[in-house]
Amino acid sequence: MEETKIVFTEVSELYRGSTTSFGKWMWHNHVQWVADKASALAKKYGADAEKTYCAALLHDLADSWYESDAEVREIIEVIIHPHSCRPGSLPTTLEGKVLSTADSLFHLQTSFFPMLCYMHRPVTARAYEDWQKWFSEKIEREFTVKIFFKDEKSAAKQDYEALLRIFGNRTLDSQAP
Repeated sequence: MEETKIVFTEVSELYRGSTTSFGKWMWHNHVQWVADKASALAKKYGADAEKTYCAALLHDLADSWYESDAEVREIIEVIIHPHSCRPGSLPTTLEGKVLSTADSLFHLQTSFFPMLCYMHRPVTARAYEDWQKWFSEKIEREFTVKIFFKDEKSAAKQDYEALLRIFGNRTLDSQAP
């Protein structure tokens, strides 16, 4: 329990020193929400709640590296690295699956995507259709690949469908009954 307080304090300081408004927003809105959700899911599914909580606090600090002892390496390489579920890199541990699920639930169940859309449109999206394709692929991965637990997938299904209806790469013709 003492380790989680230390990690929380250090990560909080790193985010407090952020020079961008998005970095500060991430700490106050995304990171802490994901950490709390990951902790609750870890307890629900029998994962190591302390490691999962610490991994969630660290999961979006891509440029921060701590000393490489075995536990930190496990948190970074086994739990955090695969949390985005990119092709060929899925979580293999229960803790990694819990982090991935908590991160995805945040993306699907909060204002994260409108914020992301506003702040961080990919530079490759030169036209609205390009952005829609990118967004639809991201939403699809969030729901179909990143959520590893049936209860959580059921809870997020309406949010996923709403995001696809609002932002997805669908035309009016494809939505007709």
